[in-house]
Amino acid sequence: MGIPNPFALKDAWNKFSQTHPKVPGFIDDVKNKGFCEGQEIAIAIRYPDGTEYKTGIRVRAEDLKLLEMLKGL
Repeated sequence: MGIPNPFALKDAWNKFSQTHPKVPGFIDDVKNKGFCEGQEIAIAIRYPDGTEYKTGIRVRAEDLKLLEMLKGL
């Protein structure tokens, strides 16, 4: 799987945003508030069969550069 076509990616994001309208606002809120040391980031995935995967991190000073780079995407 190579780099996606930017136009196809934009179209897919627009469709996703219409289907899940709270996600873009959530992302904007996090981008505007920013990242800081000590912040907790938690991720959970639940499948229809009940399987669940969870992970999380407590942001360290050395993580901030990467998080700021991701924020720019």
